[in-house]
Amino acid sequence: MAGRIPATPEPVRPRSASVLSGDYRDAISLLPTGVSVVTAAQPEGPAGCTANAVMSLSLDPPSLLVSLATGSRTLHAVQEAGAFAVNVLAWPDRHLAQRFATVSPQERFHDVPWSLTRGAPVLTGATLSAVCNVNEAVPLLDHTVVAGTVVWLHTEDTEPTVLYRHQQHALHP
Repeated sequence: MAGRIPATPEPVRPRSASVLSGDYRDAISLLPTGVSVVTAAQPEGPAGCTANAVMSLSLDPPSLLVSLATGSRTLHAVQEAGAFAVNVLAWPDRHLAQRFATVSPQERFHDVPWSLTRGAPVLTGATLSAVCNVNEAVPLLDHTVVAGTVVWLHTEDTEPTVLYRHQQHALHP
């Protein structure tokens, strides 16, 4: 039947995991990943958190996916603002990963240079900053995957921070 859209399948229900989360965490640490801070604007000030679950989704239109903990302040800000920025940390700013993961949400931006660009906080000096408009947010397990279309890009010729085996490393291009 031409033109007919197939019915959406029933969502897959996760089965009980036979792998312990600590074992999985150690194993997945072998997958090198960029270290990013995802940010969003809100009336009471910027929100942001460290994220390494970031990936390119599409070239046409240019789009990114980010995975944020469901219920997080940053996810709420992203959904309310309808926009977010992905800031890939440069090696000199690697300390910001710890800051945006552990410091209280109200203190994360203290003494961190940033500017509001296209409705999202962009960290100064990031290797890559991409501002996205939210297209869709899909809750999956304990996270929500947010798809966004890139509306602004900025790159710096700096070494990015990469996470591998639970340690930060400089990627030397």
